[in-house]
Amino acid sequence: MSKIVVFKGSPRKKGFTNQLIDEAIKGAKSKGAEVKIYDLNDDGVKGCQGCFHCRTHEGCATKDYLQPMYEDIKNSDAIIFGTPIYFYQIAGQAKQWIDRLYPVLDGKSKPRYPGKKVFSIFTQGSPDPETYKTITDSINGFFTMFGWNVEKTLICGGTTSPDFKLSDELLKSALQAGETLAK
Repeated sequence: MSKIVVFKGSPRKKGFTNQLIDEAIKGAKSKGAEVKIYDLNDDGVKGCQGCFHCRTHEGCATKDYLQPMYEDIKNSDAIIFGTPIYFYQIAGQAKQWIDRLYPVLDGKSKPRYPGKKVFSIFTQGSPDPETYKTITDSINGFFTMFGWNVEKTLICGGTTSPDFKLSDELLKSALQAGETLAK
């Protein structure tokens, strides 16, 4: 059975990012995957303290909601990550999580938990999926640096329109990505 860890980087519980993530989760579970979800908007999430504990120890010294994620990542087969893009950058919740991933590299900047498959989801107001390509490429670059393989990236644009609705095509793409990660 596949193990998938999910990181929801949106402050909107029922927003477009989380809807797409939930569809990917549904796809993964339909194929028998075990799924662990972290809501990065949880009040118990702290930022990196810059203590460098992780340079000489596995994991993070910060005892908070994210503390178990290192073991979950280590034991997972795949990761689903999603964030909206606000004001030309990923959401603050997602950025804080990226900072907390420093422990997935050892003291010599080598990946501690390589070989994970990743499905990344980005939602944005701009209808052009290329508008924030440097940002989406940068985040996927972190995953590559960690030794993870970005299997699929879904960019959902145009979300500022008052009548915006996720298309069946986007939902199907998220569902299928979740199914693929579970294989």
